[in-house]
Amino acid sequence: MRNRHLGAFGLGLLLLLVACQRPHPVAPAPQTVRIQTPSTAQRRADEAHWLSAFPELGTRNGPTLILRYGDAEVGRYDDDPKGCDPYSISKVIQLYDTASGRPRPVAELTCHFGDMDNRYLVLPTSEKYAVRDDVTAAPDGRTLAMGDNALGPTAGDFTLIQWPDMTRIAGFKAGCRNVTWQAADRLSAVCWHNDGSSPQDPDDSRTVYFAADIVRDESGQWRMTASGFVDSSTGKPMPAAGRPLLSLTAEVPPPDRP
Repeated sequence: MRNRHLGAFGLGLLLLLVACQRPHPVAPAPQTVRIQTPSTAQRRADEAHWLSAFPELGTRNGPTLILRYGDAEVGRYDDDPKGCDPYSISKVIQLYDTASGRPRPVAELTCHFGDMDNRYLVLPTSEKYAVRDDVTAAPDGRTLAMGDNALGPTAGDFTLIQWPDMTRIAGFKAGCRNVTWQAADRLSAVCWHNDGSSPQDPDDSRTVYFAADIVRDESGQWRMTASGFVDSSTGKPMPAAGRPLLSLTAEVPPPDRP
């Protein structure tokens, strides 16, 4: 009987030693930390900066933001705890004013709702034009560049828009960031493209990133030409590794939907 007990004890000890030598399960990777949106205080500070730089643009009276274009009021926006809380000016761009023949500031208005930010350009007509990604203006203030805000196959296309009627005049099947204008007919950017069904998708495994020159030629056609491949995160140059550089010709986007 004693030998049986010792045998059982020995077997249990052996199993315990084997279990201790097994590799421990790999700890799950930490979750990606989401970038925090600006606090209300930071939004107010940014807005105060823009209103100080362009006092003709508008005023802030407590929870009410009043925007102007020239001498006319074009919008009055009240913070609403059940809606946009707060409204704030997130950017100002200088655009050509046909009446005065000189640039005037135009506000990008952000509505912070829950975890979302909806951004708009407030037009001289008081209408709001939805902004997707970043928006930049040509030096003469007559052309805007941004991701297409329309629903459907052109969503996210890098798009050029004529100011002030907001007519989309050229669209590329690519996404772009870090846009820099050199002249009214020339700009550069870091862009991406793939040959799949969503060419603007930055996360597609086939997507390539490249430094792009975007130019309007003598015939009025806009073209995007890659000057080299870049790292998707840093934007630093990468070897071509035998890959051909991209060249895209702009398409004329369909008319804006209401």
